[in-house]
Amino acid sequence: MPRVGFLDKNHISGIKKVVLSNGITVFMEELPERKKAVFLAGIGAGSRDDPLDLQGISHLVEHIQFKSNQFRSAEEIPEDVEDGGGRIHAGTDSHSTVIYIDRIRPYLLSKNIRILYEIISNFEYNTDEIEREKLEASTEIRKHIEDPEEYYLGHLFIPSLLRKTFGEKPIPGNRKTIKKITKEDLVDFKKRFHLPNNMIIIVCGKFDGERVLKKIEGTFGRLKLKPLESREFKISLINRRKEIFKKRKGLGLVYLALGYRTSGFDSYDSLKLMLLDSILSSGMSSRLPKRLTNERGIGYDELQSVYDDYGGIGVFYITVGGFDPRRFKEARNIILKELEDLKTNLAGKREFLRAKNQLLSEADGAMDDLQSRAEWLSDCYFTKSIFDPRNLKKYISKISREAVRRTAQKYFGQNYTLTALVPENFEK
Repeated sequence: MPRVGFLDKNHISGIKKVVLSNGITVFMEELPERKKAVFLAGIGAGSRDDPLDLQGISHLVEHIQFKSNQFRSAEEIPEDVEDGGGRIHAGTDSHSTVIYIDRIRPYLLSKNIRILYEIISNFEYNTDEIEREKLEASTEIRKHIEDPEEYYLGHLFIPSLLRKTFGEKPIPGNRKTIKKITKEDLVDFKKRFHLPNNMIIIVCGKFDGERVLKKIEGTFGRLKLKPLESREFKISLINRRKEIFKKRKGLGLVYLALGYRTSGFDSYDSLKLMLLDSILSSGMSSRLPKRLTNERGIGYDELQSVYDDYGGIGVFYITVGGFDPRRFKEARNIILKELEDLKTNLAGKREFLRAKNQLLSEADGAMDDLQSRAEWLSDCYFTKSIFDPRNLKKYISKISREAVRRTAQKYFGQNYTLTALVPENFEK
């Protein structure tokens, strides 16, 4: 039975939830102590929805939102937002696309809601602008591929870990598929997925809730309800041992990633996995910086553990970027030793408390920033997160060291995926 995310509930502390007649779900969190507001529209479509022959189309649709529409030119959109001090942004990941305006003064909120509505509701685009955007997207992809720090994670490790699933598709797509995408393809994709019943609105900060809701109903509430195609995105959590080495001419360093498929944010294990992440790499006193950087001088620039949700699957991985190829085995063995220790022994009491406090501080920092707050809430909605990030302390205080050890035992087995971008003359 599917779990219910905390934002799926009818009553949410501190947030007013309204479902419009066309299916759009509106979340309004009034924070009168703040000076400004953020307005976000989130769509439940991302790279996992890209057809194989049109990979990158969801990301390209996000990009063309800022191009000329039937209401404003590509120059007028940012000008009209920025005149009042606001900024417009967008982002695409595996499971969703967000478009939002932050730093909005309360008296300008209605104007900015209108601008975002015009962007979302528009299906008329300039062909020349789209072709220029495709060239820019293709150049961006080339940069990602040529930059080892970008390539070894997004184009090597993640596709290897999530091979033969929707998760292996890189969000930007590839140059071949981007080249063949037409204006008609983009409009068709937007018409299929940018529907009110596949959309949320999040408003955070200082605003008049009654006025804002009325403005939303008069704009976004006019979008027509249409059938949304059924989609299933669950991926097997079974891990299989893989070690993949990609040689590159002219490269002098090694870029290593090692990790597992795990449960996602809709799981009760999610906070324990976040704590394992914090134990391993949150701050210079955490395990990996101690063992690798401080004691051995490995991984100054790119050393981290990450727990994330790809919309149907969780991933937990460790990256060590840009280090001496002769120390590859040493780095790999230390990582595996630390993972094994987390399975065998309880984390130290002081270490465990420190990891909890680091996680809470990171969450508090995100909640203090309105842009991050709205983005996190949107991510929680689309990943069905069962924990409210505004109240993590309540949940984390109940988690024991033994519970975290059991979680490590559950996920950190011998069947890991390891990828390494290595020099041409590298020998295992």
